[in-house]
Amino acid sequence: MYIYTVRTKRPPRYTVRDAQFTAKVDAWQPMPRGFLAAFGREGFDSLNASERAFDSDSRKIAFLTFENSFAPLGGLAAVVRILPVCLNKAGEDVIVLTPLYANIPKVREALENGTLEPAIPKQEFKTVSYSGEASCYRHGAAPVPTYFISVEGRFTASLNPYSYADSNEILDDSLAFCAAAPFVLNKLGVSRNVLFHAHDWETAPIALTSKIAVLEGLLENARTVLTLHNSFDSGIDADRKRKFFGGKIQGDTILKCVIPLLNGPLTTVSVPFATELRVDPLQRTIFTNHLQGEFSANPPIGVENGMFGKPHLCYTYTALSHARQGVYDKLLAEKRRFRQAMLRTVGRMADRDGVIGGLAEMIVDKPTDRCINTGINKNIGTDVNAGINTDVGTDTDVDTDKNINARPIFFMSGRLDLMQKGFDVIFNAIQCFPAGKAALIFCPSSADGARHSKELAFFRDIAQERPGDIVIWPFRITEGDYVTSVLGSSFLLMPSFYEPFGAATEGFIYGTPVVARATGGLTVQVRPLLGGGAGSVGSATGLLYREAAEGEAQACDGWRDILSVPVDQRIRVPLYQSMVKEAFGALSVAADIFADRVRYGRMMVNCMDSLRDFSWNAAVSKYRRVYEAAARRGFFDE
Repeated sequence: MYIYTVRTKRPPRYTVRDAQFTAKVDAWQPMPRGFLAAFGREGFDSLNASERAFDSDSRKIAFLTFENSFAPLGGLAAVVRILPVCLNKAGEDVIVLTPLYANIPKVREALENGTLEPAIPKQEFKTVSYSGEASCYRHGAAPVPTYFISVEGRFTASLNPYSYADSNEILDDSLAFCAAAPFVLNKLGVSRNVLFHAHDWETAPIALTSKIAVLEGLLENARTVLTLHNSFDSGIDADRKRKFFGGKIQGDTILKCVIPLLNGPLTTVSVPFATELRVDPLQRTIFTNHLQGEFSANPPIGVENGMFGKPHLCYTYTALSHARQGVYDKLLAEKRRFRQAMLRTVGRMADRDGVIGGLAEMIVDKPTDRCINTGINKNIGTDVNAGINTDVGTDTDVDTDKNINARPIFFMSGRLDLMQKGFDVIFNAIQCFPAGKAALIFCPSSADGARHSKELAFFRDIAQERPGDIVIWPFRITEGDYVTSVLGSSFLLMPSFYEPFGAATEGFIYGTPVVARATGGLTVQVRPLLGGGAGSVGSATGLLYREAAEGEAQACDGWRDILSVPVDQRIRVPLYQSMVKEAFGALSVAADIFADRVRYGRMMVNCMDSLRDFSWNAAVSKYRRVYEAAARRGFFDE
């Protein structure tokens, strides 16, 4: 594999979104009403007095996250891996606090081999009406100080931080963690100028518990900002509120309780998603309608992430140089070799427990040993697929020009969350292709056979109807196998119902264009093909599709119907039918582009060249502006 470093010295463009961000942050002001309601006049005055001593220049950023390198699940874990390091390099004094999930295998291994070192022995702590026993471990090899908090009887999930049968366990973990965090900071010698950066609802209660810690004398002063990486929230009952927050807190969900007590602008991970939280029919109907009052008082502001993957490309300098001059033979030859490596991975995986289906082209054991499904339909078929050559050929001629038009192989992965990810849409759409015209590799990384048996049954039934066209890996695969799959696939699929940011750049790093539903951060990352798929690809890095809806009321009703019925019945909903139709249209155009060496080669180059537009430095600059607003304007002068 050849490494060619991405050219990233060019400063990122200053866009309209950047100007809007600056204007919104500059216009933000704290509102005293929530603090007065929560703490009363006496508590408010006491907090106000302590906050006057907050020194912005000496601030300590306490980065709170439920996911970490030993207990990842979604994009938050990737952000935790990168953003604190970038903030630290930019001059912020950052410390990471995260729960210790002692039952998760990688965490247990880190404890056993000494990767996590004891930092604070078990001690009792009390706050409001809650008492617990907390200890703390430090990850000595972490690039920024990272502490894992243990609370007796909590954080008992065994697969990932959210893998409980009872969702109240996550809520109790959240409350215990946010109650223990100020205590742990105090024991670590950090008690003043603390600016908590909470992520998602699970760590949002720190906005309350930190203020309680100030009133109880555990911290001298503390402020909180919050970033939403999703639109999830959690209800909280009166007993838990009294136990952890006292009796005056208003609101029946965590975010309703917390957002009025933030000391800075509420942020989320893309500008489009910040807008969708307030206006999108799916968000307003299902997820965030109860928060619209809070969003009006503290409107969400988008801060796009940088690249999640390593910023290097796996193509030779010669291939890229020729491609940028419009000669794509070498680039496509290297892509075909990456495809062969991917097919070998498919063959190697074939006998693994739980694998569903298989691909006709998969290579088993060695390059000359091929498994070819002789039932593949090699006819041209419909006009949509005209020009696509589905001949698999042999390994000896796989790199020849006549095989450049082998059928596209789409790759799709992510946690098995059918309330968000839209994987089922693709499975319905892929059936619209004639047999043998397109292939799909699907990796629902969080799938658990017992817990997700109904969902997996839906996917299994379709895979069995399309032998040789679909393979499903219902488990988390290694990073190496993931990279091989993205690198060798023709297109990366992201059919999300909503996507706060997304990871389209993971495809771009490997020269793999992306087909995505036009939502959230995906509309920022993917430059769509214009003109209905005809003509030159221009600067396109993929395709975006969006279902048609007759009006907002119909869209709201449609989303309610889609998410309230079993997955195999969604196809009866008109809005969902439109989504499947548009997804198939996008996949069909993608297949046409893949069959055209010039258009596909150009799109590959566009993907890799677009990476310079995604900078963690830009994200850091914006988060530092949020920190400045919280540190200098985050409380009240009088």
